[in-house]
Amino acid sequence: MKTLIITGKLAEEAVREKVRDFIDIDVLALPVTVASFITPKYAANELQKHDLSNYEMIVVPGTMSGDLKIIEDAVGVATFKGPLHSADLSLVFSENIALSKTVPANELVLEKLRVKAISEINLSEEKWREILSEYGGFLIGKLPVSDGLPIRVIGEIVNAPTLSLDEIMSKAKYFESQGADIIDIGMLALNPIPESIPDIISALRDAVDLPLSIDTLNVEEIKTSIDIGIDLILSLDLGNIDEVAPHLGDEAVVVLPTDMSKGFLPKTSEERVSILSGLMEKLDRLGVKKKIGDLVVEPLLNPGIIEGLEAYHSFNQKYPEIPLLFGVGNAVELIDADSPGVLGSLMALAREVGASMVHIPEYSVKAKGSVSEAVSASRMIFLAERRDTVLKDLGVDLLILKEKRWKEESYNPEIEHDVKVLDGEGESVYLPDGSGWFKIQIDRHEEKIVAIHYPLGSREPGTIIRGDHSRTIYQTIIRENLISNYDHAAYLGKELEKAAIALRLGRSYVQDEPLF
Repeated sequence: MKTLIITGKLAEEAVREKVRDFIDIDVLALPVTVASFITPKYAANELQKHDLSNYEMIVVPGTMSGDLKIIEDAVGVATFKGPLHSADLSLVFSENIALSKTVPANELVLEKLRVKAISEINLSEEKWREILSEYGGFLIGKLPVSDGLPIRVIGEIVNAPTLSLDEIMSKAKYFESQGADIIDIGMLALNPIPESIPDIISALRDAVDLPLSIDTLNVEEIKTSIDIGIDLILSLDLGNIDEVAPHLGDEAVVVLPTDMSKGFLPKTSEERVSILSGLMEKLDRLGVKKKIGDLVVEPLLNPGIIEGLEAYHSFNQKYPEIPLLFGVGNAVELIDADSPGVLGSLMALAREVGASMVHIPEYSVKAKGSVSEAVSASRMIFLAERRDTVLKDLGVDLLILKEKRWKEESYNPEIEHDVKVLDGEGESVYLPDGSGWFKIQIDRHEEKIVAIHYPLGSREPGTIIRGDHSRTIYQTIIRENLISNYDHAAYLGKELEKAAIALRLGRSYVQDEPLF
């Protein structure tokens, strides 16, 4: 199908570059500077000056509004919307999507990729019995765990006994909303409180429909958890296995090559594999079926992650049928770097060495959102494995602050000719708005932006406007006549959008302070 893309003069070079590998696509720049200024009527008038008999389809800028039928009636060629940005053209045409007359093409292709990704993941989850039969694995509660399924993400409620039951339930619901597969009850390492466990587990069973794990090495806490039906135990090691093993039933157990009661962690990968192998064989003799290995991930650089990775890989080669748990908490918490990239890389490494589960505590402020990020990474890894491809263009990504394609149009200094050019400088004198002033905040519980209006001279708020987007809030402010000063309006728009970005990225927002 021969296709003609129309654009403006400024974007012509960028558009040609993006479609140069498609032999059936031509580009026509209409005599207008900016493509977004092109209207259906203008395009129809200009296109009638050209021979379009060889074309079966015309693609107009995704920014064009109005009825495209005007163009079709004028030139007799089917007309559709392209993407909003030329950077997305190659992706749009390589995916062979059915273009729309109303929806920009970039939205269509991204939705297609997303739907395809979700469909693949859901289909595998529905066929978990066949996958367990082919790849091995077992159920933890109702959750299938296997190398043939996405990496399962465990969200830990850190120091659970120090929290109220309402706080514990709220944290569990948060993890569930973020996509966690298992909720982990983090106990206090130096202060065992087994009597707190029944109420915690009961509250969590009421709050979420997910498997529960107990994160402790204390024998009494583990035994209490077993008595009331815990799904997963973290963890057994040299220091507690003999006391705990006789009490095990259908629970899954994570096993460490350590003796934490003595502060012992083998330094070399060989030692870790040897000790864990012995513990697994002991559990085999006792008839324990659901065993998971944890070779221990240490902080990056100091002491380093290499020994742990080698241990995981070696153990996986020796016992491919035993699922592995990879605890990324140490590595993520103990580095001052944004968690999405760290998690994406670590989880890919975890999968390379055989892990089918990861443990996420979300303990520090900088690690907030790690469960959701880990879930996205898990899905990316699963899709890349199934499609035998690299971790890109999968329909799922971890791009939060950076982008894949450059969408910005280059500034052309030539437009400055015969135009007044002013350099913004200095600050104007502050003049109070006679309509009052605003305090901007974020309601974290409701995930809303809040603009609190105080009438001039009042210490009490007169109106509170809440919303998901800065635009809906400032439009409401204008409609309610709560602002009357241009400078104040510009300031308010800036602060509302800062709050919106902070809400989206999970950053703290402080009015009048830079976001970054």
